Amino acid sequence: MKHVTIATLAIIMAASLTASAQLNYSGSALSGLDYSSYYSGDAQYVAGTPDVAQLYTADLSVDGDSPAVFVQISAPMTLDSLTASYSTSAGTTVAPYWLIYMTDDTGFTTPIVSTGSGPLNGSSLIHTGDLTHGSITLSALDTTIDPNSGLEYGDEDIAWVGLEIGDGGSGSGTANIDSITLSSVPEPTTIISGALMLLPFGVGAFRVLRKSLRA
Repeated sequence: MKHVTIATLAIIMAASLTASAQLNYSGSALSGLDYSSYYSGDAQYVAGTPDVAQLYTADLSVDGDSPAVFVQISAPMTLDSLTASYSTSAGTTVAPYWLIYMTDDTGFTTPIVSTGSGPLNGSSLIHTGDLTHGSITLSALDTTIDPNSGLEYGDEDIAWVGLEIGDGGSGSGTANIDSITLSSVPEPTTIISGALMLLPFGVGAFRVLRKSLRA
C-alpha cells in the first residue's frame, strides 16, 4: 500500500507540472472543422493528396468575401498559453491570418485578429475588436482588460481559433491549408506555483519511503 501511495503521488505531481494540450488537424481530420462560407464553396474541406482546408475569395479587398476555417476549443485553453501554427500546400496564393474568439464573446463581435501570417505566439502583432484598432503583441494583450468580461484577456478561455483570408489586398486569393496545430503550455509562473502546492505531498511521500525502507 505504501508503494502504491508513493506511485500515485508521483503520477499526480508529474501530471500537474507538465499539464499541456496540443490539438493537431491534418488529413481527414480537417473535414470535422467549422467552415465559414458566405458564398458556396469559398471555405470547404477538399479531399486529395494532401487533404486541405481550402479558402478562396474572388476579391481580397475589404469589400470582398472573407472565408475562414475554425477549430472549436472544447477543453479550457487560456489566451496567455496559446501558440499556433499551420502549413499550406500547392495552389496557395495568399497566406491566411489568425482569428480568435473568447468564450465571453457569445455574439462573436470582438475577435482578436493577427495582423500578419505565419505562426501565432506571444510576439505576434494583433488587433482587438476590428481592424481600425492599433496593433499590440499577443503577450501585451494578456494583461489588458476585456471590456466584455472585465477580466484580463490572458486569464480567459478561448472558444474558437480560426484562419481567414481577405479584408486586404486586391484580386483573388486561395489558401490550401493542410495542417493546423494549436498548443497550450502553462506559463512558467503557473508551473512554479503548482510545484509549491505539491511540495507537502512530496515531503509526505519521502517520509513514507523512508519508513518503508526501515521496515
